[in-house]
Formats: sequence, C-alpha cells, structure tokens
Amino acid sequence: MKGRMRPYLPELTIRDYNTYQWYQRGVRRQLYTTYGLYSCYGLRYNGVLFAVLADSLAGRPATCKWMREPGTLVWRQMMCQTQGIRLAAQVEVLLSWHRIQDAQWADLPFYKKVRRVVDTVLLRRAYRKAAAENPALERIFVQERDQANVQMTLNAKNYLLAAEPKGNLYGALYSVLATDDPNQRKSMHYIGSCIGRAAYLLDKAESFSRDKDKGRYNVFLVNGINDRNAARENARRQALAAVNDLVRAYGMLDVKLNRTLLDNIMILGLRHAIEPLDAESQPVQWELP
Repeated sequence: MKGRMRPYLPELTIRDYNTYQWYQRGVRRQLYTTYGLYSCYGLRYNGVLFAVLADSLAGRPATCKWMREPGTLVWRQMMCQTQGIRLAAQVEVLLSWHRIQDAQWADLPFYKKVRRVVDTVLLRRAYRKAAAENPALERIFVQERDQANVQMTLNAKNYLLAAEPKGNLYGALYSVLATDDPNQRKSMHYIGSCIGRAAYLLDKAESFSRDKDKGRYNVFLVNGINDRNAARENARRQALAAVNDLVRAYGMLDVKLNRTLLDNIMILGLRHAIEPLDAESQPVQWELP
C-alpha cells in the first residue's frame, strides 16, 4: 500500500477521471504556490484523496480554471485553492517529510540514500512552514512516532496493538478532513484507523526479510512466522478484514459531492491496492464472513 490510494481505472467514468485529474493538478499547484517547486513533485501519497474527501464531505464545490502547471509553460484545467486542497497540501508535506525521516538508512541502496539526503535538504523549509501553519497535525505525527517506538520496545505480539500507532495517525488525519459533525468525525476516524492498520501490516510483511536478517522487531516474527510468503498472506487476510470494516463505516457517511469517485477510490481502489489480481473478480464484501 505504498504510494497514493488511486482510483480503480476499469470502473472509473470519464467525468470522475477528469475530476480526479483536476484535483491532482490543484493540489500540486497549491504545493507549488505555498511550499515551493520541489514540494509539488513530492505528491506521492494521498493528497488528492484528502482534498476530494474534505471538500465532498463539506459540500464545497471547487471551481475549475485554466492555470499554468508548475515548472512548465502548459496551461491545464485544475481545481482552485479550496479549503480541502490547502489542507491536503499541508498533510502531503508532513507525510512526505516524516516518511523520509522514518526510513531505515541501513536498508536503503545508494541511490535512495542520495535521494533521501536531497529530499531532506530541499523539503526542510516546506516542512517547517507546514508545521508552523498547522501545529496540531505535526503533533499527531510526533505522537505516532513515539507510540511506534514504544511498541517496538515492548515487542508486542498482538497485531491490533502493534498496528495501533499507525491506525491512530491515519484516524486523526482522516478525522481532520471531516466537518464539525461529531458522527462524521467518528466515522472518518474509524475509516482512517482501518486504512492505517491495513497499511502497517502490509508494510511489515514487505519488510519481513530485512527485519529478520537484521534482528529488528517485526510483528510477524514475534508471532512465530518465519516465512515471507506466510507473512504476506497473513497481512493480506487481516488487511481485507480491515477494508470490509472500513466499507461499512464509509457507507454511513453523508457524502455531498463526488460520491461515485470516492466510492471508486475507497472501495475498488483500496481493494485493488491490497489484492490486485482479484480486485475485479472478488469485490469488497459488505459483511465479514
């Protein structure tokens, strides 16, 4: 689940595809105008989804205008700077920065070490600006890092407990996108927690071999799993269960705009990120078996 939560293109309408592209360009333009040219090319996580969710839940229709793409002379249609797009740009910068800092230096090949140094130098100013603009978001990331360190120290065997820090992080991020309605905030927090839990387990399954070779904490290792394929299968099953829980909470949201686009991303797109080969033939279940 590394990278953006993308739409599932085989089931995406042309109208929704255009809306997604307009939002993507709008978030990139916001990153460029607020945080500089380099930050707009770091749009590699969930910034577009954050912007669409925030505006759609609040019922804020974005205006589409012709504007110049950052770093080029090309003019394209893109969404204007809505509150959702501004918030998404802040989250994107903070996510990018903390993901860079959390990477294990010893695990990186030489070219990625060079990339990390470059990213750290060129994104530092954007990170400081975003953290100053929204200190509450920055505190969320710091708390998640501290909680993750505690879980590694305790060598927690419980999967839910091990995934709790990342679940709390994503839960807090998604709840920020909601309106002031407490029920909507609660649903969004639960949705984010499910996404964070699935992402944690899948990432730990991918790093299983490295963690085993270096004697680092891995929740699958402490549970007696010694095969990478077994860890992947275990992570896949638990991630799919989390997605099924997410779908039930998502179905209760009052989405005022872009419902079909969000349905595509949150249901088909998320399932495809977890289980690419079976995303079309086995759609997400609304009830756990």
